[in-house]
Amino acid sequence: MSNTERCWGNVTSRLDRGAVRTFRVGISLGCLMIACAAMLLTVAAWAGGSPDNPPIAPMPSTACGGGAAIRTGPPGPSPVGATGVTARWAASDNWQIAINATGQPKLYLTFGGDFLPSWSENGSMLTYIHALYYGNSYDEWKTALCVIHADGTKPRALSTGQFTDFNPTWTRDGTNRIIFNRYALRGPASNDIYLISPQGPPGSEVLVSTPENGYEWAFSGLKDGRLFIDRIDWSSGHAIAKSFLLKPNPGGAPTYQEITRPIAATQVWQKLSVSPSETKVTYMLDNNVLYYADFDVYTAVVSNPVAITTYDSSQISEYPAWSADEAWIIYDSNRSGVYQAYAYNLAKRTTTVLSDNTAVNFQFADFEKLPK
Repeated sequence: MSNTERCWGNVTSRLDRGAVRTFRVGISLGCLMIACAAMLLTVAAWAGGSPDNPPIAPMPSTACGGGAAIRTGPPGPSPVGATGVTARWAASDNWQIAINATGQPKLYLTFGGDFLPSWSENGSMLTYIHALYYGNSYDEWKTALCVIHADGTKPRALSTGQFTDFNPTWTRDGTNRIIFNRYALRGPASNDIYLISPQGPPGSEVLVSTPENGYEWAFSGLKDGRLFIDRIDWSSGHAIAKSFLLKPNPGGAPTYQEITRPIAATQVWQKLSVSPSETKVTYMLDNNVLYYADFDVYTAVVSNPVAITTYDSSQISEYPAWSADEAWIIYDSNRSGVYQAYAYNLAKRTTTVLSDNTAVNFQFADFEKLPK
């Protein structure tokens, strides 16, 4: 895989019965160093924007790509080896937000251009990103942060669509707010973290990170209101990845507790998810290998990492997330040539395919009522 594929979210193109857009949100350490040198990567051909192939017209901000939910198709097959996976799971199914369950009809919530769904803790809503404009470089993308009821009703935009908003999830502290990241306000080496109510109007988001720190990216919320985040630090003269527990302080300065990591600082963590019990994390390293590890929320220590995928430069495995009993990790991978949803069983150390259509992409999967 080239450095350019890792930069700007691994936007790739595959010509197989039509162009397919895929991306992995998150910037690798090497790409951030490139960004510091002001190298902007052209992704128009990947993402659908060029003079000969203009980007999609912006959707009305109130639409967010959603509408009345549609039940379609026969029940999906019961995957061999995944009989313990009974919970519903959401994914971007061929760029539509869809709810899936073994042996049940699929429930589509949106109609296209939609990514990164995440369930609210009470299961009543999902948040996701609707693509409005595929820019000439990733920092020029325009996206709308959206929310929709789990029955496919009442889609609405929570951001204006003027920014590159990505990777939303939900708080776990009972406030039922949405955590999201806003990329490249001060250039492609910057990122900020925001909170917003699912009932809030666009523009009501609250900044909770520290812009002076440059690049801070939120992964998961904790039950006590803190956020598990990463920061890219250049104070030493070199780009170093660090992790923190950030305690928001609206109207004042947030506080940070650095997390002790089990790996060298040169390995960037991406797509991290804290388990429901807050005793484990699962994450992707910058080399596309997925891990899970122990997590002590009190001492802020991550330890004992276990790899659940192997390194292969031709493949991407990404976006791991937990089941409620922490027996399974769901993730997506393009190891078959098309992104599919997989379930890894921690006790048996076995992996099985969950998705039911090998001809289309399934990405960004997570289980019901489990914020990432």
